[in-house]
Amino acid sequence: MGRAGLHPPCLIIQTGLVIQLALGMILNLYVIIPAAGARTSYLQEIETAPGMLTAHALVALLVLVTAAILLQRAISLRDMAVIALSAIGLAALLGAFAAGEIFVRNGEPSASLSMAVLTSLALLCYICLQTIILRQRRPGPPDGPWTLPPG
Repeated sequence: MGRAGLHPPCLIIQTGLVIQLALGMILNLYVIIPAAGARTSYLQEIETAPGMLTAHALVALLVLVTAAILLQRAISLRDMAVIALSAIGLAALLGAFAAGEIFVRNGEPSASLSMAVLTSLALLCYICLQTIILRQRRPGPPDGPWTLPPG
């Protein structure tokens, strides 16, 4: 498949991250999140949380799984630029996930900020990755309605 095979999962991740940023803002501004117990499991948090938080957590899991698959595909390509962007993006997502867990447990504003910053970093990585992928797919000049005919 080459780099072109990375396009669909990268697009899924980007879409998921935009949804995550929107859900995170809504949660932060309009939803009261009850503090989770120190021994509460992740699944129990999802079951007992407000619906918006459950949606946020489920989209996060989808994005994390897709990012892991993308990294595995990047490693199989042995393309260092693609591997680096995929690995940094996944690391940022894992950091955002950890910050989210901290935020649900104690409501620290710094954890909320960390989630937003790390999610934005991940989104930037996947935008750059998508640019690399698309650049390979179109090696020549674009043939569109604004291209001048030869001669």
